[in-house]
Amino acid sequence: MKLQGEAKLVRIFLGESDKWQGRPLYEAIVLEAKKAGLAGATVYRGFMGFGAHSRIH
Repeated sequence: MKLQGEAKLVRIFLGESDKWQGRPLYEAIVLEAKKAGLAGATVYRGFMGFGAHSRIH
């Protein structure tokens, strides 16, 4: 597939325990993205981070 023109990047942050219809939510999102014909989707696991309140989690 050759991509042309403008593109958009979407980032979705989820918890590991988030589920949809009994399966991991990230899996459901990737499969729906593929069905919708998006150019690609990647899932990353974040081991450590911090948010707006600078609290490590």
